[in-house]
Amino acid sequence: MKKSYPIHGIYKEQDLMIPMRDGVKLATDIYRPSDGYGNPIKDPVPSILVRTSYDKTSNEWDDVWPYYARRGYAVVIQDLRSRFRSEGDGKYFHTANPWEGKDGFDTVEWLAKQKWCNGKVGTMGSSHRAITQTQLALEKPPHLSAMWIEAGPTNIYLHEAREGGAMSFQMFSALHLHALDSHEIKGNQDKAKIIIDAMRDMRSWIRKFPLKPGETALRVAPSLEKTAFDYYYRGTYDEWWDQESTNQASRLGRHADVPIVLACGFYDNFIGATLDYYLEIKKQNKSPVNIILGPW
Repeated sequence: MKKSYPIHGIYKEQDLMIPMRDGVKLATDIYRPSDGYGNPIKDPVPSILVRTSYDKTSNEWDDVWPYYARRGYAVVIQDLRSRFRSEGDGKYFHTANPWEGKDGFDTVEWLAKQKWCNGKVGTMGSSHRAITQTQLALEKPPHLSAMWIEAGPTNIYLHEAREGGAMSFQMFSALHLHALDSHEIKGNQDKAKIIIDAMRDMRSWIRKFPLKPGETALRVAPSLEKTAFDYYYRGTYDEWWDQESTNQASRLGRHADVPIVLACGFYDNFIGATLDYYLEIKKQNKSPVNIILGPW
């Protein structure tokens, strides 16, 4: 393997608004290699894209974008529609958003057209950031060139929301985290307090079940409360679970044929999903497909 060296500086563009096909703009930070004077280098470079629901400015990326940008890649981190600084109608359904595949396609193709990009766009990320990769791969953007998919489910009925049959209550808790920074309660301290108070006493909230819509703290973020009760009430696999946004596993025959690395830990919730993904894609794709598993 050829060793890379950190020979570049970093040129930052923050809160660049990338337009989607319907006119909604998604907030995006781009970290490009720069020369010794702080200017972006003139040669086009490949891009690495992360699409996240967890805030593109999160410190989880503080060691990632410097590593790749200094080695000649443009690192692109984007807030999903209706998350953080991106535009949208405010509705956000956790991992059941039907627009993610198309938004991912549009982002990949926009990046590939930029003069500073050499036309090659890879993707990476874990958990929800893994799901968004799979969703865009089903759209087959022509300039998608490689993927690093870590610890992500491809069928949230089986792998995330109802693993084993009953609702996975850690997802009820997780929805509160997403509600706290949702557009639906943005800037409203009273609504934020309702969510924070529930998070402080989540065990007692779970003991209150069965509950009905309007009876949970998530009522202040209606889209996420709807998702919570879809997860809760829909015990039988139905047409809602069979949406592409909630089940990519049954549609992997449409998956882009690009080099892929899948990764997961033995103790992760999504180890089974990762193995299933690997076996299916390895069987159908001509491009290299590899898997990394470890004791984490």
